[in-house]
Amino acid sequence: MFGRGGAAARMRGRNDGGAQKRRVLVTVCALVVMFSAISLYHGSFFGNRTNKSVVEETFDPTASGWAANLAAGIRGESGRGREVVGADVKAVKDEVEEEVEEKEEVAGEKDAFAEKLEGNDDESGADERTSEDGAPKSFPVCDAQYTENIPCLDLAMNKKLKLKLNHSVMEHYERHCPPSDHRLNCLIPPPPNYKVAIRWPKSRDEVWQSNVPHTFLATEKSDQHWMVVNGQKVNFPGGGTHFPNGADKYISNVAKMLKDPEGNLSMGGKIRTVLDVGCGVASFGAYLLPLDIIAMSLAPNDVHQNQIQFALERGIPATLGVLGTKRQPFPSKSFDLAHCSRCRIEWHQRDGILLLEVDRLLRPGGYFVWSAPPAYREDPEDQQIWKEMTALVTSMCWTVAAHQDQTVIWQKPLTNDCYEQRPEGQAPPLCKATDPDSAWNVPMEACITPLTDEVRTVEPWPKRLLAPSPRLDELRIDDKKYLSDTSIWRRRVEFYWKTLKAANQVEQNSVRNIMDMNANYGGFAAALRDKDLPVWVMNVVPSAGPNTLGIVYDRGFIGSLHNWCEAFSTYPRTYDLLHAWSVFSDIEKENCSIEDLLLEMDRILRPMGIVIIRDKADMVDRVSKYLTALRWSSWHQVVEADKDGLSDGDEKILFARKELWQPEDVL
Repeated sequence: MFGRGGAAARMRGRNDGGAQKRRVLVTVCALVVMFSAISLYHGSFFGNRTNKSVVEETFDPTASGWAANLAAGIRGESGRGREVVGADVKAVKDEVEEEVEEKEEVAGEKDAFAEKLEGNDDESGADERTSEDGAPKSFPVCDAQYTENIPCLDLAMNKKLKLKLNHSVMEHYERHCPPSDHRLNCLIPPPPNYKVAIRWPKSRDEVWQSNVPHTFLATEKSDQHWMVVNGQKVNFPGGGTHFPNGADKYISNVAKMLKDPEGNLSMGGKIRTVLDVGCGVASFGAYLLPLDIIAMSLAPNDVHQNQIQFALERGIPATLGVLGTKRQPFPSKSFDLAHCSRCRIEWHQRDGILLLEVDRLLRPGGYFVWSAPPAYREDPEDQQIWKEMTALVTSMCWTVAAHQDQTVIWQKPLTNDCYEQRPEGQAPPLCKATDPDSAWNVPMEACITPLTDEVRTVEPWPKRLLAPSPRLDELRIDDKKYLSDTSIWRRRVEFYWKTLKAANQVEQNSVRNIMDMNANYGGFAAALRDKDLPVWVMNVVPSAGPNTLGIVYDRGFIGSLHNWCEAFSTYPRTYDLLHAWSVFSDIEKENCSIEDLLLEMDRILRPMGIVIIRDKADMVDRVSKYLTALRWSSWHQVVEADKDGLSDGDEKILFARKELWQPEDVL
């Protein structure tokens, strides 16, 4: 997974300051000469030979992700290019020059670490860090530049590896995991002055600025009330691009458009799972939670710096992702409603492939809420987009459920009847070959996912929590096995919480963001719901095993497919609790390293967070030897696990808490 070769080059260490400064100076001078030559050739930094004032919508595949977006056009509210004249051109030029210089400086620093530390990882050093049983006595601390490292979503690494990625279809924002000789083997440090996260529900409205030290969005979106810097904290008024006066009012209006007189979007439990595309800091998802609606808030790691990190710091369900070339890691028929408010996606382009992916993810009868200028503006460009969108959704058999001002709501059909009545050869065609639930590293297709012949609907929430999923028959799982699984996890979770409480390791609202790393049918999350805890769970179903994630969604939960031989698509310090049932034994069967998985768990676990590892007895014993090196040893406990219908031989349970430390505490 995260191999060793070259890893020391990225560990914390001292620089050759003079050499590094000379290198940066040379790089800056070279960039000045390069930009001057480009300006002379093109007439202006972003201009073309005809001196057009409109930025052309073409990506430079050699640019960084941020610069490439700018080169594609400074997007207006609708996501299309706007005119850039006068001071705007100079501002864009200055921003891009600054971004390029910053990226080159970071790359230079990384190379300096490589040169300085390449020879320091010799056998004697390794021996000092390794105990007699082979487990490490300590892990080095990564340099501070890696404090927000997301290994498989690293734009700088993509550039360094010279990956040939198509920026025009957002391929550079998709997952590209580094090769073994570019992976880290060190502990990701927190930023300076990191504090234990503010507890839910207070965290919905405020977080510590030092935990996510970025203020770009507060300035960039000040008129839309995304967030406000207030001393040591960042506050979230609940605004968004389309709802600057509050997401709660906007949500109520959407519900009234769907004929709910009280403005409750859950509509009696019919709407439970929501996909929010281009979510910003996830205020839309935050204000759905009081309605017992859970949203998977989705956004890429793009120019809107750290928007998903802010969402997760707030305690709101969210994940990094982009609608580019691959399917989202969710099964078909997962969401009751999908939402896009000024999400800057050209749905009508590329034969509608992105909207067809949303169609795959929507349940039969599900809704797509689109709030964007083409829904109401009268200018020719917007009207043309509206015409193309209308033609696309009509060919997909979607119907208009409501249309008011700049918000339109379309509804997916309940059956295949409309598809079968379309003229022969009409685009988009029906999908034929691929499994609609296969979604790990699977390319998207510009086709309509047909529905099952038999209409199978899920129960309204909360009945669907315990009702057998309609997909059980497809996976050849009988109801008895499913209900037994639910009972077993209820007992297991009761024991987990009893153990943590007895050791004074959990308090009221001290746990909010939870990940179940091997969710199976979602029994762990269901048991937590039974306990009425103020938590949400990211239910992960390993891609190498049976694809049961559809059952999890049918229960009213959210989750993702994932391969635990790779890093997860989230920021460091995301989760308060990680639950790993048989994960270590499973990844070892895939010839992946348990040490690498432990380092990844440490990366995504918040300081003072808790891990619960249930596995074969000998595996738990092996994992326990890493606790000191990981700095998880201040409190830990290993107990024998009672045998039950899910046990795989003799099992043990490891409970441990991650320490809150800074690099100076370790060095």
